[in-house]
Amino acid sequence: MYRLLIVDDEEYIANGIRASVNWSNLGIFYVSIANNARQAKELCSKHSFDIMICDIEMPQGNGLELYEWVRTEQPWTECVFLTCHADFQYAKKAIQLGSFEYMLKPALPEELEQVVKKLIEKISKDRKSASIVIERFWQDLLNQVFPSQPESIREAIWKNNIPYTDGMKFLPVLIGIQHWEQEPGERDAPVMESELTNALEEIVIRPVAAAHLVRVKANQLLALFPTGHEIDAESGEEFRQEIMRRFGLFIEVCNQRLNCHLSCYIGLPAEIFRVRDMADDLESLRKKQVNAVNRVVLIDEKITQETSFPLPPMKLWSELIKQGDKKKLIVESQQFVESLKQIEGLNSKSLQQFYLSFLHMVLQTLQEKGVHADEMLADHFAPERISSAVESVKDLQDLVTDVLELAMTSIETLGSNETVVDKIKRHITANIDQDMSRQYIADYIGFSPDYMVKLFKKETGLSISEYVLKERIHLAKELLAKSETSISNVALAAGFANFSYFSTLFKKEVLMTPQEYRKRFSGM
Repeated sequence: MYRLLIVDDEEYIANGIRASVNWSNLGIFYVSIANNARQAKELCSKHSFDIMICDIEMPQGNGLELYEWVRTEQPWTECVFLTCHADFQYAKKAIQLGSFEYMLKPALPEELEQVVKKLIEKISKDRKSASIVIERFWQDLLNQVFPSQPESIREAIWKNNIPYTDGMKFLPVLIGIQHWEQEPGERDAPVMESELTNALEEIVIRPVAAAHLVRVKANQLLALFPTGHEIDAESGEEFRQEIMRRFGLFIEVCNQRLNCHLSCYIGLPAEIFRVRDMADDLESLRKKQVNAVNRVVLIDEKITQETSFPLPPMKLWSELIKQGDKKKLIVESQQFVESLKQIEGLNSKSLQQFYLSFLHMVLQTLQEKGVHADEMLADHFAPERISSAVESVKDLQDLVTDVLELAMTSIETLGSNETVVDKIKRHITANIDQDMSRQYIADYIGFSPDYMVKLFKKETGLSISEYVLKERIHLAKELLAKSETSISNVALAAGFANFSYFSTLFKKEVLMTPQEYRKRFSGM
């Protein structure tokens, strides 16, 4: 979506330009009008524009002087001059300023539409090519690849030909993904993340000229909106309220369409060399508001202090582990962690203290049962794992369940030579001709599907679905090479109810059809 500013001192001409073209067909959904240079500057102080259609001779400053000012304040704004004056000096100056086109009045609507259409194609192409460079600039700035000093930043901007000026300020917004209702698998994750980013671009980023989106880390994005405003200025606060409204709409779309829960933290406009500090402040705010799910939070709003953190029943959980009462243990622990969602102002520091105490309790309990768990729980004590545990209460719930599943598995397999992964493999082999879902296998093993999948992947390097397919294809190959049973029966014996689907998968995995494989490898 693009924003257009029409500047002409003749009101009827400006209104005629607005009415003569179906701007929305070109992707222009915001059209503003100014009748002199002063009004145009006021509008530019409130909004960012992608395109300006401008007369030249006007009261209170001509169009050439106005565009020269606009290029300083909003370097990304493209200009089409539309004037009565076929003056060579005017045209020469317009070219020097970098205007896209110099048109004479009266211009036919079709001609103006074609010029703007070509201009939008240019803007789109330019921004796509610049996008990677600009994102790299912001990532380098945030990661301190170069110092956050004005001189270093100016040099980086100049070297990369980025259209930023010294006086520009940026409003940073941190977007933190809390959790998906159904955690995406390895194949689905890129698609779902792309859908989320597309929604963010469409609802929030594109309507603001030169706004940019930067990936900070997994499950975190930083949106940056150029603005020349101080936040105490009326126009600056209007801009921030509009951004807040759009992020609220974005959260609704994510909830309803993507089943994703997240929070957005809006900072204050800052000069480029202060953006990293503002981003750090937003991250600190996020950590102090763990339960701010599906909310837009302003950095300068009053923050609720954390109410008292409940004392976790560690002794009870320890006894349930020793007794092997897995069902009651999972229910009790989940109820406690779920209750943390009701704490106002819950911060990540409290969650971290709880999680570390919980890990030490599990470690000590297992040692008392004769299980040497230091190595087994080493991953859970890693800084990155602890960091992920305190992102949200939902993340903490999942990790607590994982640890308890691991603890109960260790006790159950104590003295047994068969590991959990061996048990899963044996069950798959015995039921290879059956329809096997994650839940089906998990119910047999006695673990949650999520924990079972993580454990299996860690031990084998394969997902369970990949392992099942591998075993089914292996069985099909054996039957094709060593028996005379029909190919349709081979498919059924290997767990494929649909013969066409079996043939397609077999060819994809083996690089030949079942018929070709039997012909080549059958010894009969």
